[in-house]
Amino acid sequence: MAPTDRTILVTGATGRQGGAVAARLLADGWRVRALTRDASSAKTKALKEAGAEVVAGDLDDRASLDRAAEGVWGVFSVHAGSYEGGPYGHDLGHEERSAANLAAAAKAAGAAHLVHSSVIGVGGPLEPHMDMLQRKSAAERAIEAGGVPYTFLRPSAFMENTFDSPRELQDGALVSLLHADTYEPQIAAADIAAFAAIAFADPEAHAGKAYELAGDDLTQVEKAALIARVTGREVPFVGIDAAQALAGDPTTAKTIGMLNRHRIEVDIEALRRIHPGLLTFEQWMTGIGRPLVDAYFARLDAA
Repeated sequence: MAPTDRTILVTGATGRQGGAVAARLLADGWRVRALTRDASSAKTKALKEAGAEVVAGDLDDRASLDRAAEGVWGVFSVHAGSYEGGPYGHDLGHEERSAANLAAAAKAAGAAHLVHSSVIGVGGPLEPHMDMLQRKSAAERAIEAGGVPYTFLRPSAFMENTFDSPRELQDGALVSLLHADTYEPQIAAADIAAFAAIAFADPEAHAGKAYELAGDDLTQVEKAALIARVTGREVPFVGIDAAQALAGDPTTAKTIGMLNRHRIEVDIEALRRIHPGLLTFEQWMTGIGRPLVDAYFARLDAA
């Protein structure tokens, strides 16, 4: 894409999704205005050096959002989840409320398009049974009610979490609350960013659409075997009992139980027709994800 004078406001710009979106949009020639609560952080400094305009703001503060959105053409929206054990576990209405704040600010600024990142499963058969999906759905409805043309992205599990999250690889083993034969759709953060960029580049084609995002769909034992093959290491699968391990976190325990019983299927080939570069887990591991893979095993070897 040729450079443009259009600006996109990116929320969560120092996080995994927002950071990937900001980088992709800058590479595509957009102007990026990065929203952050801490304008002095190291990640914020890196955004500035990459060419982004950094503005301080908070999704709880509508006035700061109005200032941040002034003059923007588009908005990328991502919000920390409101769930037990999460950053807003004490405020389960936060995600819906902050989404409404951002949508209203985008509307007041005259934004032409808003891309909102939600989660896979919203609008599907699991939503009535999972509190987290219901809260994500409420945030989507708040975006829709805001009146700005929108595209919803519903990503699956992040490929990155395998190598930098204590929830998965532990001491070289794939330790999971999911059963050995449970399928888990996965997506690279860079591909979430790619779909956001595609929606912004052609908003008419993607307005009102919702895309469940995955580049691969593996069982837990398949995932462990793939990691072992790519790295040349033994990577056993270790299953743990979700109900026992999460006795103090009933919402997450319920979520894991539902995922073990009900497969979430994604039409990956349809997504690849929109974004031909969509990465499989192996392609991610051997390509842009290689530094995370190498760093994980370097830490393991040093321990």
